[in-house]
Amino acid sequence: MAETHPAVCSHDCYDTCSVELTVNQDRIVRVAGSRLQPLTRNFVCYKVNHAVERVNHPDRVLYPLKRVGAKGQGTFQRVSWDQALSEVAERLQQIRDTVGGEAILPYSYSGNMGVLSEASMDRRVFHALGASELERTICTGAADWVLTAMFGQRLGPDPETIPEARLILLWGTNPMATNIHQVPLLDQAVQNGAEIIVVDPLKTAAAERYGYHVAIRPGTDDVLALSLGQALIRQNRHHQPFIARYTRGFEAYRREAEAWPLERAAEVTGVSLGVLETLVDRLATIRPLLIRPGFGVQRHRRGGRIIWTLAALAAITGAFMDRGGGFLLSNSGAFSLSQDRLTRPDLKPGTVRKVNMVQLGRALTELTDPPIQALIVYNSNPAATAPYQRRVLEGLAREDLLMVVHDSFMTDTARYADYVFPAAMSWEISDLHLSYWHRYWQWNRPAVAPPGEAVSNPEFFRRLARALHLTDPALVASDDELLQDALEGYPPEFRSRLRDQGVVKAGPKPEARPFVDTPILTDDGRIHLEPPPAAKPVDDFNSGPFCLVSPSARETIKSSYGNLPRVIKGPPILWMNPEDMSRQGLHDGEWVRVYNHRGQTVMQARSSDLPRPGVVVSYAVRWLSDHPYGGNVNQLTPDELSDVGGGATFYDARVAVEKWAGGSHVD
Repeated sequence: MAETHPAVCSHDCYDTCSVELTVNQDRIVRVAGSRLQPLTRNFVCYKVNHAVERVNHPDRVLYPLKRVGAKGQGTFQRVSWDQALSEVAERLQQIRDTVGGEAILPYSYSGNMGVLSEASMDRRVFHALGASELERTICTGAADWVLTAMFGQRLGPDPETIPEARLILLWGTNPMATNIHQVPLLDQAVQNGAEIIVVDPLKTAAAERYGYHVAIRPGTDDVLALSLGQALIRQNRHHQPFIARYTRGFEAYRREAEAWPLERAAEVTGVSLGVLETLVDRLATIRPLLIRPGFGVQRHRRGGRIIWTLAALAAITGAFMDRGGGFLLSNSGAFSLSQDRLTRPDLKPGTVRKVNMVQLGRALTELTDPPIQALIVYNSNPAATAPYQRRVLEGLAREDLLMVVHDSFMTDTARYADYVFPAAMSWEISDLHLSYWHRYWQWNRPAVAPPGEAVSNPEFFRRLARALHLTDPALVASDDELLQDALEGYPPEFRSRLRDQGVVKAGPKPEARPFVDTPILTDDGRIHLEPPPAAKPVDDFNSGPFCLVSPSARETIKSSYGNLPRVIKGPPILWMNPEDMSRQGLHDGEWVRVYNHRGQTVMQARSSDLPRPGVVVSYAVRWLSDHPYGGNVNQLTPDELSDVGGGATFYDARVAVEKWAGGSHVD
């Protein structure tokens, strides 16, 4: 008989949804939305509509595997857990004893956003090994640095107050694809009289839905924001009481903004002077004002500066003064965890080398003293998702590199592994889930048992620690003990309530205005308006005439779901503006070579008004094994770092496009 189970979606997504699973004969047969968490609104996104197919996929890794063919071929044989762990541990011990623990590198991100699955026992084991420390900055590095510098924390207004806003700037975000449960809140705001302006280089589904689209040139968001601030100050329409009471560094901000009068900004951003003047008037007259950017807007060389200009614009307009207004990028600061108790950095033997995950290819091919000799990958698929793909694949193909992968599927990365261990999925384990958009703690209980011999991330690393003969009690802690460490300082009643109810609201009450009714956690209790350090200019224009944007697709979470044929349909597409198609002598549906000095890939060109002229679009990210020519859009993306925070610069790619000499079609 079928039963329903409450659960939580573990994907790296703003929504962190509460879901309802239907289980029949120990098999998940349906996933539906749940009202247990109010923002879920009883529906699931396009991706999770296919989650049953993913969790029950016949290609799941069920047992430990050992490579028997060449790296990258994906040829493996089944072995026992004991054999695989023993052989891996022997190699790791040899590496640590001969060249040191820093020759071992973990690589992970947010393939499972559960508190225990993402960062708990894994961190303890790598600390104990003295491994190189991975700087996990690929998604939000620049933004995190700026939010901490300006506000002392990552906090924004409660999303449940969005319907109270009357002017909403969706800046570099497309909630129709990446934050679908925000859409009903935006629609309700419109019904209440709000105006929504979409600032984006692409004519996204959000721009189509809400109508007012400001088609900016990619990477010029800081210029646009500073020009609006400059005009507000020049016209004496900035919020002087808020600035005087809650901020410092206004004069430094003013000096930066003065360099960008509206006329000059119009030339740089591609936004007409008339539109800029209209934006200034809207910002000066409509309240509550909410500026809602997405994380994609900071994946540029000047990513930190872009976030600073947007947050500072919210400050000088006094947007924080109104309930429903302010600056909403992250609500991670609404949750408080004892991270040091959970991850135990005190287990490190001392200071260890840091390696930025954005530059994995460089780490594997260029680092010395010591070189990376072992790579352990989990919660990630860097062969497909890391930038400068050619360099990454060159590193993964090293025969002298011990490579271990813990995953549910034979991903592009797993095909290069020496050993692959089977990973349980989130609905097969218990875990605590937080959000970086809303403010609900959520507890997930297993609805079914993991298939085969699959185990959770914490259990995998407990087993690895035992095989390595690491004896510290912290390395054998149970999941319950890990959770207690994470929630140190919370009364037992809180943990009981969370487990019993499944959902508990966190952080300030919705009516509390961030940084007006809540503390500003900078050293002086003020919002810091001083600009971040400037980025060193990088001239990439010789790489090609087109700016390549590779946003998240509606159908996938980066490479997750990329192996489901019903989700990924048809050839890889390069969307081009009709003007550019005509200038290049291309016809709709023709195959093109897209290239720069980093690499190349082959796609089918499609004519669309999605990008403005001079911009081409390819949604991220296809599996390499699904691509007819073995390389996805990350063949073209840079691995340079953002101005602050060590963030990724995916959207600074420039490319050339030409008709593919191989013909018009692919068999």
